[in-house]
Amino acid sequence: MTAEELYETVKGLMFEKMNSVDFDDNYIPYINILLSENFDLNNSIRRRKGYAPLVKRPRVTLKTDTIPYEEEMLYEILPYGLAKNLFIDDDHEDVNIFDTMYFNSRQRYMKASYVPYVDVYGVIE
Repeated sequence: MTAEELYETVKGLMFEKMNSVDFDDNYIPYINILLSENFDLNNSIRRRKGYAPLVKRPRVTLKTDTIPYEEEMLYEILPYGLAKNLFIDDDHEDVNIFDTMYFNSRQRYMKASYVPYVDVYGVIE
């Protein structure tokens, strides 16, 4: 998914017309904030799938840049976070709705990651 495709998805959630340009100047910085905010969660999802974690926090600079996150992030989490951020000055009721959906979507994928450990003290038999 590209930055623009994410933005178009969010415009649909917000009942904005697809040709609306109200948020065109602001959505890329907000996407970058969301990418940073969700970096560890995305890597947790990747580990559970058996994929290597991303090493560096991704950043988009153009609307055509691809967002290198897992589908769960792209379709279930990031749209609600972006909608919440774009609505912040317009409608507080809608901000609360999208904030709750964003929070709940993030919680759904916050699961324990089991990793091997080493008993450095020699107390486990």
